[in-house]
Amino acid sequence: MIGPFAVDQQITARQAFLAKAGAGEGERLDRLDLAGPVGLVVGSEGKGTREAVARRCNGRFHIPQRGTVSSLNASVAAAIALYEVARQRQSS
Repeated sequence: MIGPFAVDQQITARQAFLAKAGAGEGERLDRLDLAGPVGLVVGSEGKGTREAVARRCNGRFHIPQRGTVSSLNASVAAAIALYEVARQRQSS
């Protein structure tokens, strides 16, 4: 397992776009360019993302939803976001 400092170094070295998930915050996930180096930050349910981590992100995204559901389980949100990354990379 690698620590947060090593992850931060990798993100910086690869000039990755670091995007934070948020309920209704930021750009729609499917409208982001995720074909290049990217890091996705998904906070825990209830507490969300730590402020120090959120400040490191240079973008925010949300997963559009219909109906009265305001947010998704963190693992579900992460799975949907990773699927979108794979979908974009397959088509580019």
